[in-house]
Amino acid sequence: MLKIVIVEPEIFTLLGIKGAIEQSPDIEVTGSANCGKIGFQLIEQTNPDVVLVDLLLPDMSGLELTRSIKRKTNSKVVIFTNQTHSDFINSAFRHGADSYMLKTADIELIELAIKRAYFNECLLDPKLAKKLLETLYQNRYIDPNFVEKNLLDSPTERQIQVLRLLAQGLVFEQIAREMFLSVSTVKHYASDLYSKWHVKNRYEAIKRGAMLGYIDYNLIVNE
Repeated sequence: MLKIVIVEPEIFTLLGIKGAIEQSPDIEVTGSANCGKIGFQLIEQTNPDVVLVDLLLPDMSGLELTRSIKRKTNSKVVIFTNQTHSDFINSAFRHGADSYMLKTADIELIELAIKRAYFNECLLDPKLAKKLLETLYQNRYIDPNFVEKNLLDSPTERQIQVLRLLAQGLVFEQIAREMFLSVSTVKHYASDLYSKWHVKNRYEAIKRGAMLGYIDYNLIVNE
C-alpha cells in the first residue's frame, strides 16, 4: 500500500482531504501536520512514499519544505494548493515537486497525482495546464520575450541577494556597502526584480520571495 503524509495548515481542509483519501484501498495516510517544521520531522520519522504539501505554510514556504524533502528524503512531493499563478507552478517544479494539483480537483484526480508521482510521472492539474498553454500561445504572438522574461526565467543570484538583504531590514545604501556595489546598481537589481514579479515595492517583493521559497521566513524583519 502506498503511504503518504499530508502537510496542510487549514484544519478543515486537512480533515477533508485526509478523510477522502483514506477511502482509497491503495493509499494510507500515515500522518499529517499543519506546519513545515513538524511536517518534515514526521516525514523523516515515517518515510512516506509521497507527501502532499500546501504552498502557504505558517512557518515556511511550501517550496522550502519541498526542497528539503527532495534533498534529504526519498519521498515524492505533490503540491496541493489554491495558487494558480505561473510563478508558483514554475517555482514548484524548480524546487523538485513531482506533481501540482489544485485543492478544487476531484479526489480521483488527486489520488491519480499521488500514484503518478510515486511512479516518477508528473501530473499538472488540467485547469492549470490549459491556462499555461493559453498563456504561452497568446504571448507567442504578442511579445516573444514576455514568456521568457516572466514565465521561465528565475531571478538572478544578485537579485535574490538584494531581496534577502531587504528582508533583513537593510536599506539600499547599506546593501550597496554589503555587496560592494553602487546604490544605483542595487536599486537597478531591485527594480528589475519588482518588474519581473509584477510587484510595486519591497514589501510585496519580500512576500512573493517568501512564498516562492527564495527567502527563509525566519530571516524576515518586520518593520
